[in-house]
Amino acid sequence: MSKKKVIACLGDSMTAFWGTEMRELKESLSTAFSDLEFELLNYGVSGTRAEYGKYRITHDYPNPFKEGNMKCLSAVSPDLVIVESFAYNHRLDGGHQILNYQNELRLLVQTINETTPAKIIFLVTIPPDKENFLGNIPTYNDVNVELRREWAEYSDRYLKAALDFAKKEGLPLANVYERVQQEVNQGTPIQWFIDQNDTIHPSRYAYLITASEIVNTIEKYQLLTSNEK
Repeated sequence: MSKKKVIACLGDSMTAFWGTEMRELKESLSTAFSDLEFELLNYGVSGTRAEYGKYRITHDYPNPFKEGNMKCLSAVSPDLVIVESFAYNHRLDGGHQILNYQNELRLLVQTINETTPAKIIFLVTIPPDKENFLGNIPTYNDVNVELRREWAEYSDRYLKAALDFAKKEGLPLANVYERVQQEVNQGTPIQWFIDQNDTIHPSRYAYLITASEIVNTIEKYQLLTSNEK
């Protein structure tokens, strides 16, 4: 059997909320690549932007899951890095900062390429529920509904900018955003894909879809092979 494959997931709370086990991804990988062993590392930190994602590639940082520090991503020499877009945390920049956002993503990808041997998948996560965005988080209970809808619109705009970035850069893309949009257009309620405890993060069903899209992308681009030693 080939050596264990190390897969790191780098992102914001959309990644962090998957948990350290990332069980949907682990199960999907084990089913698709039964001849491989995997070590999954969650490099998600809630409330963070692409700039701090780039920082975590080359700097240790406080571990959000337990006491102590998390080794910088480059130190674990991953075989594959799944880069989640950080789009939701750039929404407050407004529409005039799209090019800056895409440039930060470009620098992040460049840093991974320069400091690790990893192949990269770019992940664009679920679209927002624009009518109920952040509706079940107590700290946003009294925020004007129209303002929350505006934040949702900006989130959507940055998710689309992330898609444009990945396509222009020619990155292998796990396109959860468009997968969910297609299912919603076919009649599946958007609420199925969003954790109703906070109305922003992915539901377990959405994480299952995310795992499926990642595995499909790995297979499409042949990013993991059992004959590597």
